[in-house]
Amino acid sequence: RDLHRVARRQRQMCIRDRYVFAYVLLIVTIFALPLFSFDGYSLTQNTISELGAQKAPGNWLANTTIIALSLAIVLLATKQLKPYWKQLAILYFFCISFLLTGVYQLAGLDSHQQIFNYTEDALHSLFLMLTVFSFSLFCIFFIFIVEEKKHKWQTFGAFSLALIAPLLMWQHPEYRGIYQRILYLGVFGWLLYALTTCLLYTSDAADDLLCVD
Repeated sequence: RDLHRVARRQRQMCIRDRYVFAYVLLIVTIFALPLFSFDGYSLTQNTISELGAQKAPGNWLANTTIIALSLAIVLLATKQLKPYWKQLAILYFFCISFLLTGVYQLAGLDSHQQIFNYTEDALHSLFLMLTVFSFSLFCIFFIFIVEEKKHKWQTFGAFSLALIAPLLMWQHPEYRGIYQRILYLGVFGWLLYALTTCLLYTSDAADDLLCVD
């Protein structure tokens, strides 16, 4: 039994490490890729979506990172939230929506000299909104399976960030790039912590989870 538990724990750590790798790749991409993107790209003003926009230099890297991170979340969530089908279903919807923002690309900025697919652009915007909505919904449901008060407040903080950051992007478009980067780093950093933190599980289910306090 002990050997089986050790093997299971190693598999769980391997899945967690895939998320960590995808998260680090996200950090490198959103801060390094702008150096090689289109002329005039600004970390302050331009968003991550514009890094992966149609015909943008290196857009494949930005979109591949989004897809990889989505799949990494699915793998980790499937292990960690197995007893909680409602939360897992919402998180699956979040991952699918986020993954599709990497499949359907935003239109580029140079509409005068290049032709873009504006149906794809509209789908990107739609799935981006669904991503924010589903993450916010997940936070609401996640609070009900959290045991410690500090974890409830951390979940509420992630929920607040998901709502406030898009509003700030709308009110202060000159800082959209900063706000969206804070949003992505905060949301996916918290999600990694939340899925690998001790929550309200039964003692039997806890044996199946990788808990880090």
